[in-house]
Amino acid sequence: MVASASFNLLRQQGQGSLSLPAGSYIYSLCRSGSDALAAISSDNSLRRFDRQTLKLLPDGVVTDVHSGSNGGVTCLCAVDGAISEAGPLLATSGRDGTVRLWDSRAMNHGAVSVFLTGNDKRPALLSLACNPAIYSIVAGSELVSAQAALSFWDLRSPGQPRMQYVESHNDDITELCYHPTRNDVLLSGSTDGLVSVYNTTIAEEDDALLQVINHGSIHHAGFIGDKAIYALSHDEVFSIHPFNDPDENIVEPAPIQFGDLRSALHCDYAVDILVDGGVYAAVGSTREQTLNLVPIVASPEFHFDQAKVWRLPGAHGEEIVRSMLLDSQSQTVFTCGEDGHVRLWREDSEMIIQSDTKSADEPKVKTRPDSQAQDGKHSRNKETRKEKRHKDKRYKPY
Repeated sequence: MVASASFNLLRQQGQGSLSLPAGSYIYSLCRSGSDALAAISSDNSLRRFDRQTLKLLPDGVVTDVHSGSNGGVTCLCAVDGAISEAGPLLATSGRDGTVRLWDSRAMNHGAVSVFLTGNDKRPALLSLACNPAIYSIVAGSELVSAQAALSFWDLRSPGQPRMQYVESHNDDITELCYHPTRNDVLLSGSTDGLVSVYNTTIAEEDDALLQVINHGSIHHAGFIGDKAIYALSHDEVFSIHPFNDPDENIVEPAPIQFGDLRSALHCDYAVDILVDGGVYAAVGSTREQTLNLVPIVASPEFHFDQAKVWRLPGAHGEEIVRSMLLDSQSQTVFTCGEDGHVRLWREDSEMIIQSDTKSADEPKVKTRPDSQAQDGKHSRNKETRKEKRHKDKRYKPY
């Protein structure tokens, strides 16, 4: 049945190029203190900028972040509060096989710590996660000599890893995520199709493994609340699985298979699943030059609420959006993409548009992006778009 659905609009309130060289595009964004954001980009730079004006901050650029013939920055995450005497910290990983820690107050003074995966030929690092509460940082490597490794370090002890898991994946490790409330639980995802969950207090890898999900080449994966895991593949197939806690002797529900989001949500590509004051599938269309935030609600079971979609008209034009941040406190959305720009979006309370969709009839209730209950260019073909999207950051073409 065809139903009329509402699109609540978020309007662009600002944009910035971060003084990037022409032709650069931005890989990802993260928070950096209370008033700034940071970004990494294809020119191998780290840039910190004001979150309101989108202007670079003084001494806010580090070039050649991961240098050398095999260099290039791949991932970025915030490490706030990990070391008391430092300001807001940022961590980057690179194709040089290192993780580097940066004091955001003095980034141009060089990295304050360097973490190594080995002494000799170090594999490129393609994923990164940090848990400052337990002084832990972990990186996942590409596949080299039939081995892909998870390397763990103590933030206070740079140098060689304190622990490694090397048997759980047999291809590039593209995603890492700590559990939101259990500091000892870590999730990893790989192009081998598996999502693995570990108890990281256990050094023996076989004993540490809590759960394995076979989904497909992992683009993104993570936790939804305490008891659910999502998986999004490189070919836009999406599913939600129960987190099987071995300490709880209960029958877990079956996973929910959403299939290919391109057909389910009438889009060209999926950016990510966003969790901040709600859960959203961020999906884009280069043909229509739009980006939609589709709420995922948990009652009675996880499903898309297509009557409450938030639309970012114009998005990044014909270019792909690479990363997004939801700031529920300021009700702001930040996006970056292959056009080399960061854009800031806020609600346009005067604009609600109607669109025919094939979803079932649902009430047209307007809901802010922070209040949901938590329970390539147009002319490029599909393969060309995927290659540009994945080849230089974290994802191996498949």
